[in-house]
Amino acid sequence: MIDFIILGAQKAATSALQDSLRLHPSVFMPMGESPFFEDPDFASQPWETFSETAPSGTIKGIKRPDYLCSDQAIERISTALPECKFIVVLREPISRTISSYCYMVRHAHLPALPLNVGLAECLRAYEAGENSRAATVISYSLYGAYLDKWFQAYPKENFLVLSQKSVGENLRGALVQCLEHIGVEGDASADIAIKAGESNVGLYDPKMLKIARIGSLLKTRPIKGSYRREPRSIPMRAFGSLFSKYAEARALQKQQIRETLSTDLTEKLTHLFDRDLETLEALLDARELGWK
Repeated sequence: MIDFIILGAQKAATSALQDSLRLHPSVFMPMGESPFFEDPDFASQPWETFSETAPSGTIKGIKRPDYLCSDQAIERISTALPECKFIVVLREPISRTISSYCYMVRHAHLPALPLNVGLAECLRAYEAGENSRAATVISYSLYGAYLDKWFQAYPKENFLVLSQKSVGENLRGALVQCLEHIGVEGDASADIAIKAGESNVGLYDPKMLKIARIGSLLKTRPIKGSYRREPRSIPMRAFGSLFSKYAEARALQKQQIRETLSTDLTEKLTHLFDRDLETLEALLDARELGWK
């Protein structure tokens, strides 16, 4: 079974935590993300068997940032894993929303529209109550609303909430907190190793996003009945990777042009997220998150 889950948020340095936690001898985590509680995976109940290959005595965890702001995930996980613990990393919501939108375009979940046009459409989809990828770009930044739901399903002490800023500035300290939270015995800092890893290149330039999106369309195809995409044949993946690697190389060279969020859209998002922050502040000391 699963002892802990890194819930999210999306685009908030959760991969950095996972990569280093996996190096600890007391922790067992699979690589990448584990959509166990999403369709179509959910039907086969993979959480029941995923840890069969785990070394004896290890604390077992998974990561899936999509779970944080998902009513379905809250219901399914609380039913299947009533004793689970959670690690949550939160990022300033407007920057997370922009990053999420660009990520969705890059991986062919959304059309390649100009930033303000695309985000305005995401806000419209959210306000209309749509069940769509576009709507989640906005709703996945409503940390207060969804943590409130998680806290109704589990005791508050089951959650460790960190800020992306604190993880970025002191990854070792964040790892100590995580290890203590999930129940690693003894000196939690004794066996910590920091994985340098590959840079998670963020793409923001509209031209490079279009190129990377072509690569994703070539490499992957939609999974019927879900938001997700699955790999195509090896030749198609290899061809698509040429587009993706070119866009990433340009990003690493810092030859990106970032679009600026309009004043009108900034005001609308600020108003929405400030109201959610009031809920978040009632749940925990939001001053420590570093964006207000």
